[in-house]
Amino acid sequence: MVFFYLPVFSVDLTDWFTGNVSVMSEADFEGDFLLFAFHKNDLFREKYFCETNMNLDLALMEINKSFFWMFRSEIRAGMGNSPYGMLLHPYDVSFAIIPTFEYRFPRIHVSLGLDHRCFHVIDRSPPLPVIYWNKLILCLNSPHRREHPFTNRYIGDEYWKGMNRLVWGFCWGYYMKDFFGLIEPGKMMSPARPYYLHDFSFKAKYGLIRWKHGAFILTGESVLGFKYNGRGTYWGQRTGAEALFGLRPFDTSIFVNYILDGGRFDSKDRLFEYGIRVVK
Repeated sequence: MVFFYLPVFSVDLTDWFTGNVSVMSEADFEGDFLLFAFHKNDLFREKYFCETNMNLDLALMEINKSFFWMFRSEIRAGMGNSPYGMLLHPYDVSFAIIPTFEYRFPRIHVSLGLDHRCFHVIDRSPPLPVIYWNKLILCLNSPHRREHPFTNRYIGDEYWKGMNRLVWGFCWGYYMKDFFGLIEPGKMMSPARPYYLHDFSFKAKYGLIRWKHGAFILTGESVLGFKYNGRGTYWGQRTGAEALFGLRPFDTSIFVNYILDGGRFDSKDRLFEYGIRVVK
């Protein structure tokens, strides 16, 4: 008689999964409304009157409190001044879906993902083509960079020390045209514009002054990009300040920014923006 023995595993996979894996463990929402000023020409006055943004961050899966499968969505709607005299005339809208895998070391978070983004101009004659891309992104971020953890950080006394006031994020992005020859180029990136190849971006915030339920914060964002086939570079700089108030159920801030840029298809060069933001 032959006996067969099944190996006995010392680790119960069900118990390990239950103890180390979480689903939908984080959810952060951010929305803002802003107005533009100091338009440099009539075209900018027609395009830029106000703008709204709604962003959502979800941790779809978390493993051992270190590895995260993240999902981010961004919706932006812009309104201009109608040539027909109508106020709040819809001008353009953009959408982004950004899935990433993120590993959180104690002092730095590393993420790799895909930025799928499209830009639609509304009710223009003649109609303008849709601009879209799929961009591979590799990012290094300080902990608490996302808006909701960021606001909690500055309201908490334990973080208001030295360089703890600084949060930052650095990303490199590569615009895929054919996914290494596996997909037709026109399906990955709009063929006509904007000719982007790859870019580097950096964002930072620094808490300057703190009070009981808020803080005054300096903000900055820079981008430097390169176009393919020797078409040159593009760049952008947004510099501003933000007053943060820890009001429940939403954290609220009032912000201002001044924008400089060159070579971008969505240029907002020399515009001043001011608005209100809520974070949950």
